[in-house]
Amino acid sequence: MVYFDLPPKQPAEPPVAAVVENVSSDSASQQVLPPQALPSALLAQASDPPSPDNLLDRVMAEQAASEAIRPLAEREDLPTLAAPASPEETAPAESADGLTPEEFASQLQLTADYQAYDPQTQIVTAQGNVVLKLNDAIIEADELWLNLVNRYALADGNVLLTRGAQIVRGSQAEYNFIQQAGTVSNAVGTLYLPDIAGDLRSPLEPADSPSQTSPTATRRAYDAINSPLQVSGDGSIQIATSSDAATTGATDGNLRQLRFETDELTFDVEGWRAESVRITNDPFSPPELELRTDSLWLRNLSPSQDELLLKRPRLVFDDGFSLPLLRSRILLSRGTVNPDDLNPVPASLGIDGSDRGGFFLGRQIPLLTTERARLSVTPQFLLAKALSGESGSVVSFDNFGLTADLDAQVGSRTSLTGSLELTSLNLSDFTEKLRTNIRAEQLIGDHRLAVQYSYRERLFNGSLGFQDVQSSFGAVLLSPDIALGENGPTLSYQASAQLINAQSDRVDLRADSGRASLGRYQVSAALRKTFSLWRGEPKPPTQTEGLRFTPQPVVPYLNLITGLRATGTYYSSGDFQDNLVADIGIEGQIGHFSRNFADYTRFNLSYSQSFIGGADSPFLFDREVDRNILSLGLTQQVYGPFLAGFQTALSLSENRAINTFYTLEYSRRTYGILVRYDTTQNTGSIGFRLSNFSWIGDSDPFDTPRVRSVQGGVIEQP
Repeated sequence: MVYFDLPPKQPAEPPVAAVVENVSSDSASQQVLPPQALPSALLAQASDPPSPDNLLDRVMAEQAASEAIRPLAEREDLPTLAAPASPEETAPAESADGLTPEEFASQLQLTADYQAYDPQTQIVTAQGNVVLKLNDAIIEADELWLNLVNRYALADGNVLLTRGAQIVRGSQAEYNFIQQAGTVSNAVGTLYLPDIAGDLRSPLEPADSPSQTSPTATRRAYDAINSPLQVSGDGSIQIATSSDAATTGATDGNLRQLRFETDELTFDVEGWRAESVRITNDPFSPPELELRTDSLWLRNLSPSQDELLLKRPRLVFDDGFSLPLLRSRILLSRGTVNPDDLNPVPASLGIDGSDRGGFFLGRQIPLLTTERARLSVTPQFLLAKALSGESGSVVSFDNFGLTADLDAQVGSRTSLTGSLELTSLNLSDFTEKLRTNIRAEQLIGDHRLAVQYSYRERLFNGSLGFQDVQSSFGAVLLSPDIALGENGPTLSYQASAQLINAQSDRVDLRADSGRASLGRYQVSAALRKTFSLWRGEPKPPTQTEGLRFTPQPVVPYLNLITGLRATGTYYSSGDFQDNLVADIGIEGQIGHFSRNFADYTRFNLSYSQSFIGGADSPFLFDREVDRNILSLGLTQQVYGPFLAGFQTALSLSENRAINTFYTLEYSRRTYGILVRYDTTQNTGSIGFRLSNFSWIGDSDPFDTPRVRSVQGGVIEQP
């Protein structure tokens, strides 16, 4: 292996031959190659912009029209014959990047079995195990030609291009260091989205800032190339087809790593372009789920945001069923994607028997999308209500609703969220159809302080069912989970102060409306401890075993769960409600979900007992009436990827079911579909899971509408 060292300039006579040192030979033998064997560096040619017939074409056409340097020209089979150039043409004192050929060459590190340099044309030829490095840009190939004058490199045969954490393989590649642009033929690669902004910068610029690729990212790329395939789950994106659904569980909305294939990939400082592209989140082949598009452009908009432009995108399941993705533009914030941008269903679907009369449809419309804020509205059509004839006409305003959602990061430790619901556009009854909530949250150390106002918030309080809180304004302080000792329980606590107007059955407190306005002050603390009774071994994370139907291998286990919660609530009326609730239960799962039949069962059984206190709250929404609760649930593999399950809670003190819902799930490694219906609350939803792998995600239920529960007088906090 030899490091390329630029020799001094030779006299300006035409070269007779170029010298190649055979470093693999035991002797210092030399081979003589005629100059005709060297390829010529291709110059960029202007080309007409494409005819814009969609968003992607228009943006690319505008970009091409404004660029001073056009994309690299089409070429025939390479290498081509090289005509010797004059010294004036080949040896300018300084190029567009401000470097002489000597200075440019000093930044390069070239190793190969064979190397040759022509001092007249200043063309370097390398053959056999070629590796060309410039900072964190690395080209590996069987053969490479490098023109030091126009900063052009051509690699041929088993090409591997790594740019920070980005990896691209191909049959042939070219790169122009001045244009910072190149192409890769028959490209197959991996995109690591969190580092893509730094990786799109010039390779002449060292990675010395946080916004650029670190050596760790380059090391990650090499490990990915040189190690056997090792797959790990990295969360998932939950896409709820009901606009009011809220995700639960380990979901973060991040896309980190994707595989792609394309006939030719073009890249420059603006981004990556490709035609006839196949993209998948599946680390295995053949992919279970693909995004196919006629053309694609991934470009950087800011240090924290990228834009993905697509032409005729569609989702393809198991290389068969195709579903159009009705999006031409997707924003990625350092890999974070809005789940609604990936929703293959053109309208949200949901069931709400309390406010919307049953089945309804909706479509989210983004109004504001920035790095720090997102505002959207979702018009809704109440289909079941319209078909019932209750409103008299299908086009009646009573059959239409609206929701709006705001999510903003005001500062590094301050966030603002808000929601609004109109269950009817008939404004004659506006105040009884409106629900709204706004919440500002500040991190104070590791605690959260939230100030919240809500109007007609709907809460579910066990046997008492849905209760409306007409208005509520106040603050709540939430602690983190605090581990007490190395193997001790986990402590959490909260304190709140609110001014509340809500339904009351106390004649001495309520007004003619049936509501009472009181101050409410609450302190609550909880201890929880989980004991592992048994833990099995997962299957290997392979395509046919541990990752056949799930995004992470199933680990069989059996746990004992214990808990203790004490709550004290004082009201400005002088009333006081306190309780001490103890919980005990078991949960577990057996099987590995890798065979077709009865290879997975998930279960839970718990009992909750309230020892002290009583129903002393003047309000209905937080009154504790369910003092003995038995909860149980079961999810069973039916066949292959199909799962069926139920979860129920029974109030033994009131002798009735508090809540019962049923689920049907289609679970695959890369995606999942979950149908959920709550028979007690008369709500339901359909959810879509997109798994995220780092070469697990859980199909957790989606609640619709957005409902917070009350347990033991304590309102569930988001």
